[in-house]
Amino acid sequence: MYDAIVIGAGYAGLAAARQLHDAGKRVLVCEARDRIGGRVWSAPVDGYPLELGAEWIHGDDVATWQWVRRLGLATTTAQLWQGRRIWHAGALHTPSELAARVPMVAQLVHIEDEIADYSGPDISFATWLAMRGYTGIARHLADIRLAHSAATTPERASLHAIRDEIVATRDIGGDDHHIATGYAPITADLAMALDIRLRCAVVAVTDTGAHCTITTADGTQLQAARVIVTVPLALLKADTITFSPPLPAAKMAAIDALEMHDGAKVILRFTHQFWDAQASFISLFDPAPVWWTMSAEAPFLLGFFTGPRAEYLRQHPDPQEMCLDVLCQVFGEVARTALCSCQVMIWSQETWSRGAYSSTPVGAFGLREALAAATGRIHFAGEATALHGQAASVHGAIVSGQRAATEVEAAHA
Repeated sequence: MYDAIVIGAGYAGLAAARQLHDAGKRVLVCEARDRIGGRVWSAPVDGYPLELGAEWIHGDDVATWQWVRRLGLATTTAQLWQGRRIWHAGALHTPSELAARVPMVAQLVHIEDEIADYSGPDISFATWLAMRGYTGIARHLADIRLAHSAATTPERASLHAIRDEIVATRDIGGDDHHIATGYAPITADLAMALDIRLRCAVVAVTDTGAHCTITTADGTQLQAARVIVTVPLALLKADTITFSPPLPAAKMAAIDALEMHDGAKVILRFTHQFWDAQASFISLFDPAPVWWTMSAEAPFLLGFFTGPRAEYLRQHPDPQEMCLDVLCQVFGEVARTALCSCQVMIWSQETWSRGAYSSTPVGAFGLREALAAATGRIHFAGEATALHGQAASVHGAIVSGQRAATEVEAAHA
C-alpha cells in the first residue's frame, strides 16, 4: 500500500512526487513512456541543449526559478520586442522600423493593456481584434503572440482566458527566459531518488472509498491511499484511463469543453549563421511564421507550429522542404545549401501526449477549476489544471503538481 501513486512523470507528476517523497511519504510514479519529463524532452545534439518540447521559462518570478537558482543554471532573457525581426513587404524589419511604416503595429505595444482592461462578455480573440481594427500584419503578429503561442487560433481563443493570463503575467513579469543547459538538469533533480516505473501505462483507477486501486496495461494492480492523475488533457478526452466510479459531470464537462490542439517543433541545424546575430525571434509568414534562435553562437533555427499550422506541417509530404521554402524566401538559397540536419517533432503523434498543451475556447473560461478539483481519493494535476493564468506552461505544471501533493498531505494529516 503506497501513500500515493502518481500517474505520469511529466513535470506535474515529478513535482507532486518530489514534494510527497521529501515529506516522507511512500510514493510510486507510473509513466507510460520509456523516459521521464513528459512534454519536456531534452535532446542534446553535439553539445547543444536542444528541446523537442517545452523550452522557455515564461515569467520572471515563477516556480521554475526555484530549481534554476538552486542548481546555478545560467539563463538568457528574451524581452517581447527586443531582438525580434519581422518579415513584411519583402524585407525583415525591427519592430521600431515596422511600427514607423505601419501605425497599427505601433499599437501592438499596448495590446496586452487593452485586453486587460476589457470588461465585456467572453468573445473570441478574433472578434476582439476585428472590433479594435487589427488587420494585416498587425493582426498576424497579434495572432502568433497571443493565440498561436497558446496552441489555439484567434477564432477559438477565449478573450477572458487571454485576459486572465495577461493579468497574471503582470505579477510574475512578462519576459521569456532560456536555460543555457536546457531543462535536463531540472528534470534529473526532480526525479532524484523517486520510485519511477517506466513503460507502465495505467488503464484504470478505482476509488473504493477506503483506498485506490490502479490497473496497468499488463494487468498489474497496485494500491494506494491516494492517486494523483497528471496525464495530458488529450488522454483524458480519449478515455485512456477508466475511472470507477465515473468522474463527476462537472469534471467531464470541463474535459469536453477545454481543448488541446496539435503542436510541432522543427529544429534546423546549419553550417553557419546567415541571419542577424542579434535576432532572437524571427516572425515570418504562413505556413511557418514562428522561429527563434538558440544563442548568438549556435547555428540553429527552431520553428514552432500549433493548431492548423501544425496540422498542415503534419500532413505535408516533406515538412523540411516546406520550412526551407519559407526560409529561402527570406534569406535566399543559403538556407537550403547551408542545412546540415533537420529534426521534426509532431506532438499529436506522440502516443502519450497527443497534442501541444491545453487552451480555453470561448465559453469554457473558469472550467479549469472543475478539472483541477479532487474526486474522492483521486487528485488531478498537469498544466491543463493550472489556475490563475498559468496553464500551458512548465511552471503551471509544477505548481499544479505541488497543489495536488498538498491536497494528499492534508488528507493524511
